[in-house]
Amino acid sequence: MVSKKAAIEMSMTTVVVIVLSVIMLILGLTLIRTIACGAINIAGTTLEGAQDEINKMFGQDKGKEIACLGTKQTFTILPNKYNVVGCGFTPEITTTYTYEYRIISAISGGRDIASEVVRWMPEKLTGIITAGPGDTTYATFGINPPKDAPRTVIVIRPRINGIDKDTMRFEVRSVGWIGENVC
Repeated sequence: MVSKKAAIEMSMTTVVVIVLSVIMLILGLTLIRTIACGAINIAGTTLEGAQDEINKMFGQDKGKEIACLGTKQTFTILPNKYNVVGCGFTPEITTTYTYEYRIISAISGGRDIASEVVRWMPEKLTGIITAGPGDTTYATFGINPPKDAPRTVIVIRPRINGIDKDTMRFEVRSVGWIGENVC
């Protein structure tokens, strides 16, 4: 009789330990997921993020009429996401701009894959835009690399009103397994 009672108590203890272990495991995974996804989302770029970066550039460069994303530091492009990039215009008087974005190079593993990168850009890379005084107007285009896109550095030179501007640099790089599968 005593051995049966001990066996039941041991079974109950085992069940309690397993239940508590599962609860702790779930809490731990949730905590890790929250921290990891939060960090990945901070690093991720979206349309709002791109516009915020352009607005920051205008804040740092008071009086600068044209500012382009990726000219001061390399901007990260995420595979399997629609990334919006481009230039912003803040003229003192109403001005019409003619713009063209030209791919100078797209280097991946030591080779130029510019012809492949062009297919990642579903929109026209040329256009005409009018900006009013005091407003920031954007001439943007999208880059949508496939999920399996190789790590690539893309160099684009904007030509605005017939004048070449500073090159824009973008790096296509994956967010990793956690970013793709957990978040």
